[in-house]
Amino acid sequence: MLRDARPGCRPGRSFRRSMRPAVLLFLAAWLAAVSSADAECPVEPTLKNYTGGGTVACPCFGTGEQAGALLNAPSDHYPIEILRVGIGWGSQDGGAPQSLEEAIHIYGTGLPSPGLPLFSLEGPQLTDGVINEFDLEPMPGEIIVPSGPFTVTLEFANPNAGDPFAPSMVHDGNGCQGGKNVVYAIPGGWNDACALGVSGDWIVYVVYRKMSCPIGVDGERVAGAGPVALFPPRPNPLTDRADLEFYLPRAERVTLAVYDVAGREVSRIAEGAFAAGRHRVSWDARDADGALGAGIYLVQLRAGSERVTQKLSIAER
Repeated sequence: MLRDARPGCRPGRSFRRSMRPAVLLFLAAWLAAVSSADAECPVEPTLKNYTGGGTVACPCFGTGEQAGALLNAPSDHYPIEILRVGIGWGSQDGGAPQSLEEAIHIYGTGLPSPGLPLFSLEGPQLTDGVINEFDLEPMPGEIIVPSGPFTVTLEFANPNAGDPFAPSMVHDGNGCQGGKNVVYAIPGGWNDACALGVSGDWIVYVVYRKMSCPIGVDGERVAGAGPVALFPPRPNPLTDRADLEFYLPRAERVTLAVYDVAGREVSRIAEGAFAAGRHRVSWDARDADGALGAGIYLVQLRAGSERVTQKLSIAER
């Protein structure tokens, strides 16, 4: 049975991090001034499909393949902020060395194909015989899932297929619930894990909180509003084109622009009124004034009084 590594074991902190120009540093002070425990929604119960501990390791994956769970919070909880992710990892005999895998992905939808990840934690380091927990709260910006169901997977860097002593993803062996477990196979693409013969639910969980909730202030009920979110560009690095997605908790006038590291605006991507919800825009670096060369840039979303920034890299063409 797996040991639960919460909360002390938090390996794999090779995060994608956003860069901010100096003109945005005041936001940190502003957030510190307005944030308090009373101003946040409480953490909700752990969201998972499995029962009991992990009993069955599945050394059946190749490089680039994925396994994970399709999860769904109560409909009135969305949008939600993902705080922590747990992944069960083990081997038949235990004691295997720590394993550096490709990534943990959070997708905004489920089967038949979850599309592009909302977020990826690159280079997670997994310990044999535990539920490895990864703390996402230090990330510079919230990881927001606007609606459910959503999918959480581990992508393998190290092949383990056919090696009974290799560590791998673990399931509970208590019967596989259809539509709640996924495998990305090469070849074959996305599959319901039950249809491939997996006999249990993957040991995967998330800890989350709602983005809006009633907050008590001297007996008065006040609606807490969730923040604006700008998701990492896809792809990143890019050569020519990228998709940029953002989330608005309410209708706002929006400006989405690209800046160089000196804080100069070099491309205006979108400007105008947008409805509440999730939006995607495509951008071509060749359309910017003078076409942007290789290097590091910053994408900034301005919505009302809020500012959110992500790093964007342009590769040599």
